[in-house]
Amino acid sequence: MKRILSILKEKWPEYILEILVITIGILGAFALNNWNENSKNKSLVEDYYCRFLADLKQDEIQLNILLEESKLRLTKSNELLRELLLDSPEKEKSIQLMLQATSKISYEFNPISAGYSDLKSSGNLNTFTDQTIVDQVGTYLQEAEGLANNISTNGRIGLDEMFEIDDFYAIGFIDNTFMKEGLDTTIVQQELLDRNPLTPLQLKELKHVASLLVAVNYRNNLHYGSILNKIKDLTPLLENKCTLSQN
Repeated sequence: MKRILSILKEKWPEYILEILVITIGILGAFALNNWNENSKNKSLVEDYYCRFLADLKQDEIQLNILLEESKLRLTKSNELLRELLLDSPEKEKSIQLMLQATSKISYEFNPISAGYSDLKSSGNLNTFTDQTIVDQVGTYLQEAEGLANNISTNGRIGLDEMFEIDDFYAIGFIDNTFMKEGLDTTIVQQELLDRNPLTPLQLKELKHVASLLVAVNYRNNLHYGSILNKIKDLTPLLENKCTLSQN
């Protein structure tokens, strides 16, 4: 026993040193592992910010195109109403303007949610220590989808009213520059098409359609503008986060 105690007394500093080395090694390994994990999570979060931004930029590009098309439809809707208010509106011009006022009117905008959907399905949401921007992206997508649905509904209302017109033949729908390519003159004799002036009843019906198209196209312009404003508010926040990740 004395021999053991003597050996321990002699080797104690050495044993202490070995214990310290082992302890430091274990703690260092834990620290390195935590650092690697934190670095990995930080990189993942920064990648999501950049993906959110890329999705938002694609939405912005698409919306600017759709807004310009909607503005053109509104212009044509007003021109149609102006034409129909003339003493002798031209049948062919009226139909052409009506078709221009409804061109692509029912197109449904779908906000891109690839990055956000991946985040929600991957279980990586808990890697964000600050979820404020994530919540804002989610709110944007929810509101954009709601407004997009309104836009599509308005467009369908406009188209439905146009297709409710009682007599497309009588108002000269087939005999206009938009439809002439579809008219096979080897089968249909153009000279027999109805070229009579629009009747008071037809004018009343077309004025109703034109007025509705002015309303729905204007309303859709506001909806497109509202979504773009939401993008404008969110973009700088994401640009800041994404830029930091690239420095």
